[in-house]
Amino acid sequence: MPCTLTLSVLSENQEGDIGNDWKYTLSAKVYSGALTGQGAVEVAKHTLTSGTTQTPPGPPAAAVIAAGDAGADLKIELRLAAAEVDLLHNDTGEKAVDIRLTNPAAGASALVEEREISVGVTEAPSGIGNAVLTLKIRLELANA
Repeated sequence: MPCTLTLSVLSENQEGDIGNDWKYTLSAKVYSGALTGQGAVEVAKHTLTSGTTQTPPGPPAAAVIAAGDAGADLKIELRLAAAEVDLLHNDTGEKAVDIRLTNPAAGASALVEEREISVGVTEAPSGIGNAVLTLKIRLELANA
């Protein structure tokens, strides 16, 4: 029985001194041996003030990704690419993490995990300011 991974962004937070106009993409590749699926959640430019936690605007649609067969061991590669948007040159950062999970058995309840992923961004080209963007995300593996 095939399974799916639903990837969603629950909240966002940034701490820093480089600005408050942000955009980002959280992408995922799912491997069960070979690549079984990929997708992304994109959040367009919006205001995110330092020190605040909020739901992303929209909120953005979750990505539903093919995740192999029931009971299969998975490697999920997450990549967060963020930009603090400036008039002339965006300040950017990127972070990749791997998560290992196992699909639920056929007929079993969905597996739900909430995690955080953070990325550092440095003011360019001066390098005198920094920020950390943190997303709280939800990964749900379920029988299709």
